[in-house]
Amino acid sequence: MDKNSRPSQIVLGLALFSMFFGSGNLIFPLFLGSMAQGDWYIALMGFLLTAVCLPVLGVMAMVMYEGQYRKFFDLLGRPWGFLLTFILLLVWIPLGSGPRCISLSFASLGTYLHVGSPWVYGALYSIATCLIVLRRGGMLKILGSYLTPALLICLTLVFVASFSVDSSFSSGSDSLGLLSQSLVEGYNTMDLIASFFFSASVIGILQKQGGNLSSNLKLTFQAGMIAAVVLAAVYAALLYSAAVHSAELVNIPKEQMLAQLAKITLGQNLGIVAALAIFLACFTTSVALVAVFTEFLTDSIFGSKKMYGVSLGITLVGSYFMSITGLEGITAVTSPALQICYPLLLLVIIWGVIKKSWQYYSDKKLVTSTD
Repeated sequence: MDKNSRPSQIVLGLALFSMFFGSGNLIFPLFLGSMAQGDWYIALMGFLLTAVCLPVLGVMAMVMYEGQYRKFFDLLGRPWGFLLTFILLLVWIPLGSGPRCISLSFASLGTYLHVGSPWVYGALYSIATCLIVLRRGGMLKILGSYLTPALLICLTLVFVASFSVDSSFSSGSDSLGLLSQSLVEGYNTMDLIASFFFSASVIGILQKQGGNLSSNLKLTFQAGMIAAVVLAAVYAALLYSAAVHSAELVNIPKEQMLAQLAKITLGQNLGIVAALAIFLACFTTSVALVAVFTEFLTDSIFGSKKMYGVSLGITLVGSYFMSITGLEGITAVTSPALQICYPLLLLVIIWGVIKKSWQYYSDKKLVTSTD
């Protein structure tokens, strides 16, 4: 493989970050910060445990299983493993996060710009997503080199303005309750699912570009750690910014907090920065989501690379029509299934990591004893 075409750890790490960082990742830390106020650092500790450490666990699992999630789910037995994989991906992508990204980005941009009807906007959004996903080899570079830096610039403008104001705020008394809620909100990001399948997708893309498996696994793990650090930094900034302006965010719905925060810190005219941040967060995640489900349909359902275009069309059309139902309709479909499947995935990942670690330890011990 041409080394010049190989993404660096930083570019790949930023690409992974953009895959994880969707709409919910903006909403939950802002909500926690506005509620925690002076105790924002307690909320941050709990949030990082479930919103950053769990995704790292997902990356580790996929690196251990060489990016082969079908092999990983065979731990449950082939039929049950395939069934869990199919349900997770179906509920998470074309029925859940995929259409939610379209709906939220439409609502965000529509606050400042005339973006047409949901039908027209959704169609244009889907076409743009399709164009980037079709460039499978260059998708990681586009995400890591262009779209993610643009997202981080938008967020940085809000953060800098927040840090320049007086940071005196009150503290609450129920630290244990706050820590408990922050753990739940971090869990609600569902980034364990994201890290698991996104890292598998990244490994697959790197393998198709060439290079040996060992170096690609090492690169993916390093990129996962970079993504985790960037996620933690952004979460800390979001929590702190909302805590500083908590008095001005009272009674503001979760999904409108970033827009309100941008108006407070940057003024009414520059509030569109928040809308752009939300759009970029949604769009970068959409690209990754569509790529993952398209690959699954192509390899596991149709079993033919020639069906990639058909798989891509099914994924985009499904997400598009589901987005028309709005956030309430999407949640009504996905919430019950995820409440069952997500904890099950967590248990299987923990089991798989422990099993692989024990096998590695046993093999190493056996080699040492024979020497």
